[in-house]
Amino acid sequence: MKCIKNLVFIIIALGLCSGCAITKSYGPYMGKVVVKETEEPIEGAVVFMRFYTEGIYSVTDFADAVEVLTDANGEFNIKHRVFAFRPFQVWQPHSQTIIFKPGYGAFPRHRGTSISQWQDGEFPENQYVTIKLPKLKTREGRRDNLSNLYPGSAPPEAYRTLQSLEEIERKAVGLNP
Repeated sequence: MKCIKNLVFIIIALGLCSGCAITKSYGPYMGKVVVKETEEPIEGAVVFMRFYTEGIYSVTDFADAVEVLTDANGEFNIKHRVFAFRPFQVWQPHSQTIIFKPGYGAFPRHRGTSISQWQDGEFPENQYVTIKLPKLKTREGRRDNLSNLYPGSAPPEAYRTLQSLEEIERKAVGLNP
């Protein structure tokens, strides 16, 4: 009986110490957001990044998110550390990103967007990138673009800026916020 108790204790202890560390650093992610057609900087675009852990059977679990606005030069810089205790899980190595400003195609899901560096299908760390967003010219195009703003399993308080810009866009195209 004592052997079984010790074995159970060891399994639990290993489980709590295995997998995901308590903290994970991401970034820095840095770059510039520009108009695709003119390469003029886009000020006030939201750069929203969400971070996940992955557990048994590849099920992801939201860990944290960060959002920043581009400055007058269209530039942003994000260095982020996530603190979370996730036994039996590992950190996903890359963030999931949305870049959006009302009137422009949302990166990466709008087919007209592009990025200067793309690292294995992920937003690269430690590299300055240029993201090009196309100016959307029709109300229908802007309305269709709203489906590109899915924030995943992030809770609403994690994407307030993205949500407020989405509401501005919804009003501009005649939809309820």
